[in-house]
Amino acid sequence: MMRPNHLALGPSIVARLKQQIGDVRQIALRGEMSDVTSGEQISPSLYVIYVRDLLPSGSQSMDGMNHIVQQWMVVASVQGSPDQMIAKAGQLLADVRDALLDWLPDTARYEPLQAATPPAAMYLSDWGYFPLMFNADFYA
Repeated sequence: MMRPNHLALGPSIVARLKQQIGDVRQIALRGEMSDVTSGEQISPSLYVIYVRDLLPSGSQSMDGMNHIVQQWMVVASVQGSPDQMIAKAGQLLADVRDALLDWLPDTARYEPLQAATPPAAMYLSDWGYFPLMFNADFYA
């Protein structure tokens, strides 16, 4: 059996955000939070990060496919004073939720995205990093 690209959802999320949200300077895939917080910073930006797979008990099906819950994080990266960061990030996170909640990716392997509990926001100097987490049921 030929298995599908296990991380195909990442580029689809990036494409969806680019299509739905116009007032962002950069939308890109990143490997982990340290990739977002280090190096050149651009504000405002959105970064898509694969977090992990969760395997519900009994996820093996009869045809050898597994039910996998993939977790993907979208991090809004903004610069400014605390008041400016909260204002910018608040609207940006609302736009991300509008674009992704209940969105059905183009690939038949995924169910619509659902909200999950994200990690805490992070503040470094005059930068704020505000994550949202999404679960996607995946069959492979």
